[in-house]
Amino acid sequence: MVLLRWLVVVATMTCAPLAHAGQATCSNPGVPVGAAATGDLMPGRLTLNLTAGLLPIHSKQVLDEAQGQVLYDTRLVLVETRVAGEYALRPWIAVGFAMPYRVVDVSVTNRDPSTGMELPTASTIHERTETLRGIGDPSLGVHLARELGAIRLHARFGTSLPLGRTEEDPFLLGTIGQEHEHIQFGSGTLIPFAVVEAQRAISRITISGWALAHVSLYENGKGFRAGHRFSGGFTGTSGFGLRDWTFSLAAEAHGETAERWQGTIHPGEGNAGRFDLFTGATAAWRPMRSLAVVADLKLPVYSHVVGPQLDYGVVAGLGLIATFDLKKRATWRGLDHAAVGSDLALVPVAGRITVFDLWAVWCAPCRELDSRLEALVRAHPERLAVRTLDVGDSDSAAWKRYLAPGTFDLPHVKVYDIDGTLLFERSAPPAELARAIEELLRR
Repeated sequence: MVLLRWLVVVATMTCAPLAHAGQATCSNPGVPVGAAATGDLMPGRLTLNLTAGLLPIHSKQVLDEAQGQVLYDTRLVLVETRVAGEYALRPWIAVGFAMPYRVVDVSVTNRDPSTGMELPTASTIHERTETLRGIGDPSLGVHLARELGAIRLHARFGTSLPLGRTEEDPFLLGTIGQEHEHIQFGSGTLIPFAVVEAQRAISRITISGWALAHVSLYENGKGFRAGHRFSGGFTGTSGFGLRDWTFSLAAEAHGETAERWQGTIHPGEGNAGRFDLFTGATAAWRPMRSLAVVADLKLPVYSHVVGPQLDYGVVAGLGLIATFDLKKRATWRGLDHAAVGSDLALVPVAGRITVFDLWAVWCAPCRELDSRLEALVRAHPERLAVRTLDVGDSDSAAWKRYLAPGTFDLPHVKVYDIDGTLLFERSAPPAELARAIEELLRR
């Protein structure tokens, strides 16, 4: 891969809007949706994400009011901004958090159901023009990573925290003629979640499959219990040989069970369960080594809902991802490490396994490979030597000489035996390359 695979969950507005009394019931928006695995966990690295998601919704609903039937023409714009962070403690474990802030803008026009003509706005307990703002439920979690051969496994476990605003039972208030609110900014409960993901690099494409579950265990103090949510999907990611870009295509499935108020499901109005299929695309641009800009678009392709719920619209997102290395990196001091000379000749070190590490300053996975190679040489100082060659970009002489003929990509290594025989040459993720070299050292 040319770039570090930036798989981010851009905020996807986890609401399931309903075509009932003009408002939208939202499942807990603070729990992350989908998988957000990086290629490797680098100890001491802090990754911060700032993402924003946008979902416009248009609905029409005829309701019985005191003045007769009214067609409520409602436009909702849901926006979620999320700040998330993750800090890697070891190559196999990191801790993280997410904090969402949500804005729901509701604009209502009253119309005559038969003619469509606009009616004077009347007081109603159901529909109203309003803008709601507030934090959602934040989440805390732990991220585990492990390699199984050429497959990289990721798992996340954590829980939401009940800090988002919750409303009184809207169905109870509606039956007694009280104004009520269906939009919730939190669940009012702890909701544990689990995510698993498997990644494998095949040529220049990284294929990943993931599954996620949120389990709602109990109702909050106002009698609300969110539904369980289950999601899964597949993603293909590649830089296509470009220096600063990465692209992804995805297919996702999202299911949700019914919410309950006071132990009761309200299929005529509430969120009584749904299943949705999405297809999506992501483009990531990295103007700097430690900064990426990510644009995300998801399109609904199929929905099955229970009761009069609205379909999802197009979900758009934009995100910034920044990385900070807070831990001082180990140096090559005292180890057999040098740069290839300007003549670009690859001369193996006699009596040692020699790794020629082809890299570029803009290649994020190359930096991760450098750290792994340093650890291997430190563990085998008498058997292993590393020589680095900055190949620049696809127009350089080094690239054309060593990468272009074999259609290779970065990161890339050429490994020679103690007698100067080429053992193997490969482009692959850092973990896979380091593992292959380590296997040679075990001979």
